[in-house]
Amino acid sequence: MGKPYHGCVSEDRLTRLRELSQAAFGQRYRLELMLAVADSSDGIVCLTDLGRTLDVTVSNLQQPLKALVAVGLLTPLPRNDSRRRFYLRNPSSAWQWAAELCASCEDSAGRGSERDQAHALPDRADSDG
Repeated sequence: MGKPYHGCVSEDRLTRLRELSQAAFGQRYRLELMLAVADSSDGIVCLTDLGRTLDVTVSNLQQPLKALVAVGLLTPLPRNDSRRRFYLRNPSSAWQWAAELCASCEDSAGRGSERDQAHALPDRADSDG
C-alpha cells in the first residue's frame, strides 16, 4: 500500500475528514481507515501497515478496526507465524459509501468557503456605502 491519504492531502482536508468521521461514527479515524482498506489492492490489510500508511498510531486505529470487524466489513484471517494479524475486506457497498462521504466532505468544504465569501461581500458593500 502506498500513502493514498497522507502526504498528498492538506492538514485542513485531514481535519475535515476526521471531524466527519467523528460525526458519522463517533470515532475520528474510522473513515480514514475505511478509505485505506478500500484502497487495498488485494483486500488484505494489517493494522501495522494501515497505521504506517495513514501515519496514525496503531492504538488510534484499534477501536475503529474492531468496529469494522464487528459489523462484518472485515474478517480476521487465521494467524500464521507472524506476530501481525491480517484482515480480509468483505464485499460491501460500505466501502463505496465511505469514498462518497469523503467526496461530500471535500465538496461541502468548497461550498462553505464560497458561502462565506458571498456573505462577506454584502457586509463590505454595506460598510462602504
